[in-house]
Amino acid sequence: MKAIKTNAIITSITAKQDRSLGLRVATPELTPDEKVAFMNLQGINTVMLIEPMDEAPEEIIQVEKDTNQKSQSQRMRSVLFILWKQEGGRGKFEDYYWSKTEKFIEFLKEKII
Repeated sequence: MKAIKTNAIITSITAKQDRSLGLRVATPELTPDEKVAFMNLQGINTVMLIEPMDEAPEEIIQVEKDTNQKSQSQRMRSVLFILWKQEGGRGKFEDYYWSKTEKFIEFLKEKII
């Protein structure tokens, strides 16, 4: 897999519901081979350094989180969805989810002294 270093301009930034950001980046004109290199990286976890060209950066902010990491609540919901499907997927998933999480909350509340 090839690495890519290019000049680019961030053309838009969108805030996502999971508190991450979506970036749209414009590159200079690319050759067909350069385009292929970019396309080969689509959907692959990469490292990115964004550094302004017009002035030296004061510092580099290091973000050290995995982009594929789900929150605990997202993981719990995903597991419950799979369980709901395996149990036949009857009714609405939202009702199933509420019922199961409510039972787990009550179980934990019983442990509180």
